[in-house]
Amino acid sequence: MLQIDALPAFTDNYIWLLQDASRKECAVVDPGDCAPVSAWLDSHPGWKLTDILITHHHHDHVGGVQQLKTATGARVVGPANEKIPARDVALVEGQQIDVLGHKLQVIEVPG
Repeated sequence: MLQIDALPAFTDNYIWLLQDASRKECAVVDPGDCAPVSAWLDSHPGWKLTDILITHHHHDHVGGVQQLKTATGARVVGPANEKIPARDVALVEGQQIDVLGHKLQVIEVPG
């Protein structure tokens, strides 16, 4: 079972942290700032950031991606039709991806 926490970012945003305690692995969604994620990892020794999930290219969602990938080696996944820094996997509507042992399906929401 995954635990999901919100890490405050900037003055008006959150980075979603998905955690699998049995594996001591986690993933983050839209890390616009690497500092909150790095602080969480520093306070949870032994945990590994495996994935960085990006919903769209705005800076407040991707600003921390490159630093986190460099520091942790985490896989970066995001929309194929957007410029996502350091993206390893480009996703499109209907694709599935395994994150922390769970299958996630991509649902594109244009806007």
